Amino acid sequence: MKPLLNAILFQLVWFVCVLAGNLWAVAATLMFLVLHHVYFMHTRREWRLIVAFLALGVVIDGTLFQLGLFLPSVDTIVQADNSLTARLPPVWLMCLWVSVATLFVHSLAFLRARYALSALMGTTGPVLSYFAGANLAGVSLAEPVWLTLAVVAIVWALVLPLGFWLSEKWSLFDTSR
Repeated sequence: MKPLLNAILFQLVWFVCVLAGNLWAVAATLMFLVLHHVYFMHTRREWRLIVAFLALGVVIDGTLFQLGLFLPSVDTIVQADNSLTARLPPVWLMCLWVSVATLFVHSLAFLRARYALSALMGTTGPVLSYFAGANLAGVSLAEPVWLTLAVVAIVWALVLPLGFWLSEKWSLFDTSR
């Protein structure tokens, strides 16, 4: 039951992040993280994975924004100046990276040590999530869109197995089951 609840809560956070903007994304993510810590985590070492995914998100999505594969909405451009925040991905997107990290040892645990399958899943699920999220959140994907989504697929074909590898390396999976 916990894996299903983990997935459902993640989806709720996803919708809040994509539809409601930065402030609501932070609030929803913080509430999810508190609940995750209290109800789902069986070791505090899982926080390593969450922090690692935040850093990955800054680097990966930051690079995709810098390369022009993701283009911020007009509102974001108007609000941003040439400061550091203008070069970082939106806060709501970083909240999604944090939230994704909560899935590996819970709702996605069935993919544990199945690196090829997790890579294959990385080429589909996250790509659909980026495509839908970009449309809903007002982020434009560079043309041709199929090429941008192909880059996202390659990136996530590496990111998902990395998440499972880190989870294994840091002994995050519950071995009592």
